[in-house]
Amino acid sequence: MWRWTKRAAISLAGLILLALLAGAAYQSIATRRDLARRPPPGHLVDIGGYRLHLWCTGAGSPTVVLESGLGGSFEGWGFVQPDVARFTRVCSYDRAGLGYSDPGPSPRTTECIVRELGLLLDRSGITDRLVLVGASLGGFAVRIFASWHQARVAGLVLVDASHEDQQLDIPAIAPFVPFLVSTGILRALGVSFGWDPESLPPTVQEFARATRFRTTAYSAAANEVTHVRESAAQVRSTRRQLSIPLVVLTGGRGNEGRWRELQADQLRLSSSACQLIAERSGHAVPIGQPDAVTRAIRLVVDTVRAHSNRPRCDANAAASDPGPPPRR
Repeated sequence: MWRWTKRAAISLAGLILLALLAGAAYQSIATRRDLARRPPPGHLVDIGGYRLHLWCTGAGSPTVVLESGLGGSFEGWGFVQPDVARFTRVCSYDRAGLGYSDPGPSPRTTECIVRELGLLLDRSGITDRLVLVGASLGGFAVRIFASWHQARVAGLVLVDASHEDQQLDIPAIAPFVPFLVSTGILRALGVSFGWDPESLPPTVQEFARATRFRTTAYSAAANEVTHVRESAAQVRSTRRQLSIPLVVLTGGRGNEGRWRELQADQLRLSSSACQLIAERSGHAVPIGQPDAVTRAIRLVVDTVRAHSNRPRCDANAAASDPGPPPRR
């Protein structure tokens, strides 16, 4: 009986090992196939041993830079970027490990991300003043960038942005993500941290499919969320009063109580701030109500061009009117 049990255990362990090796091969081959089938639309810029993907469209100044939320990449701005490109230059990019970008060093804290963004802009020859747009956790990055580079940043738009004092829970699965993704388990289950391609415009859906299950994307997102409390502390320590146009755009659905208080607190970041409510959207405003994001960006860009410091949100009430249904 003991011999039979021992042989069965060894056989089972061998089968599990073979399954894991097969899953790893499946994940590696499928990832390479996906990326080869649909190359990136922008440029891969070397920032010091690894490359970040940058996609700029439109023309004019100031340049608008779009910063995605946790696990997001440039495709999440697929509704917003074409509209903004009609009135100025606008650039979306993939943080290290996400989308088409190479993986970067760990830990993936916000200060690390901001340093990489600065290098990306410098090495891409983007030298004019910037309007930074941060959605969700991307709000951390644009706030630190604005605090560090006040002469370079002309305005800010915070899109239902994270706040350093909100409750920040780290998912229990986060430490196990590298193993689960390397063995193909998450791909096989259809689990990803980015946008569902079907929720995006047709112009970027194929790019989203090509990068959705990329090995480095899972690991980068897990690394960012694992260090999110450290990132919040960095935001808190660099918080300072700014004097640039700031629009706080808040999702109107499902966001109540404490979240509304924290959104209102972000108005104190600048002496020239105002707030808009995207009434038809929840947290994912660039997908749920992209026209509101475009209006907020346009408001800041026009304020900068007019050499004024104070945006007039009251003159842009269309961002909260009933309007047409959100695009899907």
